[in-house]
Amino acid sequence: MVRGRPTNSIVRNHLAEILFVVDKKSAYELHKHYLVLFGPISQRNIYYQLQKGVSLEEFEVEEIIDEKGSFSWGSTTRKVYYKLGKLAKPQLNKKVVEYFKKK
Repeated sequence: MVRGRPTNSIVRNHLAEILFVVDKKSAYELHKHYLVLFGPISQRNIYYQLQKGVSLEEFEVEEIIDEKGSFSWGSTTRKVYYKLGKLAKPQLNKKVVEYFKKK
């Protein structure tokens, strides 16, 4: 019997299904699509699952963009774009494919 918390996650699997259909997305964009496709989830959980996925090599950081502007929290923001990693095992989900065909 294996001890500890299992490393698999339904949320991470759903994120992998979305990234399988689209090439790369930021965490914010993934959260917006996740809400429509799979129901309510917090942004914090999305960010956590993406970071956990990067550490497990299920996701990779594609690029990091620092933008300057006038935001409520300051003058800069950082956008991190994710893509599928080498250890990702996404399944083709018809619901996800149909959703992105409409967009």
